[in-house]
Amino acid sequence: MFISFDPITVLVVSGAFATGVLVYRRTTPSEGATALSRGERLALALGAAATVIVIGGYLGSGFRGIGHTANAQLAGVAEAVKPGVGR
Repeated sequence: MFISFDPITVLVVSGAFATGVLVYRRTTPSEGATALSRGERLALALGAAATVIVIGGYLGSGFRGIGHTANAQLAGVAEAVKPGVGR
């Protein structure tokens, strides 16, 4: 996955920051309730931001398939054993 500084990258990173801030603020404890500590809230916010970056990176640059050569092993053998070459 290649990431360059383009409009898609700006959108993904700003979306990640916004998501992180929203998650951090939404997990604040209410009055008198026992809830997550500040570190746990920060970990959730960072995880949400990383998720947005990963998903946005794939959607922005597209999914790339795995390239393979048909009979790659046989092609390598054919190159190594050429008749009359190197003898």
